[in-house]
Amino acid sequence: MKNFIRIIYLLLFIAIPIKLFPQSYSRQSKVHISAFPGFSNHTVNEISNHYKLSLNLTSGVTGSVSGIELGLISNYNYDKFQGIQFAGFANISGVNNKLNPKEKLESTFKGFQFATIANKTFGDGTGAQISTFNTAESGFTGFQLGFLTNKSRYLEGAQIAGLINTSKIGMVGFQISPLFNYSDGQTNGLQLGLFNYARTAGFGHEFSSLLSDTWQIGLINFSKVNNGNQIGLINISRKNNGVPLGLLNIDASEGRLSFRSTDLFLSNVSIATGSRFFSNMLQFGYNFSINGLPVWGMSYGLEKEWSNPEKTKFVSISAVVWQQKAKEMKFLKGPKILRSELIYGFELTKLRDLEIGVAINYKLATVETQEPSLLTMGNFFPGIVLGIQ
Repeated sequence: MKNFIRIIYLLLFIAIPIKLFPQSYSRQSKVHISAFPGFSNHTVNEISNHYKLSLNLTSGVTGSVSGIELGLISNYNYDKFQGIQFAGFANISGVNNKLNPKEKLESTFKGFQFATIANKTFGDGTGAQISTFNTAESGFTGFQLGFLTNKSRYLEGAQIAGLINTSKIGMVGFQISPLFNYSDGQTNGLQLGLFNYARTAGFGHEFSSLLSDTWQIGLINFSKVNNGNQIGLINISRKNNGVPLGLLNIDASEGRLSFRSTDLFLSNVSIATGSRFFSNMLQFGYNFSINGLPVWGMSYGLEKEWSNPEKTKFVSISAVVWQQKAKEMKFLKGPKILRSELIYGFELTKLRDLEIGVAINYKLATVETQEPSLLTMGNFFPGIVLGIQ
């Protein structure tokens, strides 16, 4: 796409002497009519004029326009544009910011742009851009509708794209696309897509909850710091102060690994990670060829933990569903157990905690020739936990 834009720039400049670029735009004209760049009712002086109306049979080049501009191929504003702009292929405004950065204008577009291929402004933009590719090199306030992509340095408003939305240093508003939404800064609002990334999602405070105004909804959600809500199959954060709701929630700053022996499996590995609100828990168990017990199994569930300020003691409660593998039987045909555990833990050494707990189990599905536990007592049966974290 970058090569395509460069070709458009080249075509636009073929008939325009380079020496005209630094001229001022003090001249005021009402109407600009051109056949192609350099051939208009103001000849090459068009690049130094300001117009109220610009009509371009092919591509038009002006200093600036405040009003209406129509171009069969493209519209090119060296300074800025304000009003309504239509082009068959592309609208480009504020290139002076790129060619003469010392004379940079803060705002180079305000109004409405429509083009089939691309809309681009080299300064701040305000209003609406509708095209296949929309780009605001600085901030954008308003609405970008991109049939494929939208891009801005900072967004206040909305981006809706067919593939990808990008905001380089953050956004307030919403990004919606079927593939990927990206905001590499402070993000407040909604990201809805298959994959979502926000450097910092939501404002952090001690009452973060489902009432937060910041949401990531997708298959996989990423954030370096999440203070809002994440809803997805997988939610990943370096630090999660918000509420992740997913099959797997990963918080790089929180989590635990425990090695346990229980009534279901003599050898058990438990992994928990999530947020300060709750954790997802995965467990894997194995029995060493003890008759009457399932050979191995795995479980998924939720865990909530409370600890003292020094983190030397903790209490946790969890609810999980176990799928067990019975001998001579396919994995999914084996016993299914709903299990809840209450565990007390305390610091054993500076690096290790001891876990002691009790459990209650309920048989969801059983195998007649297979006992699911050493302590079977009907559909409900008690359990024990002993481990090191």
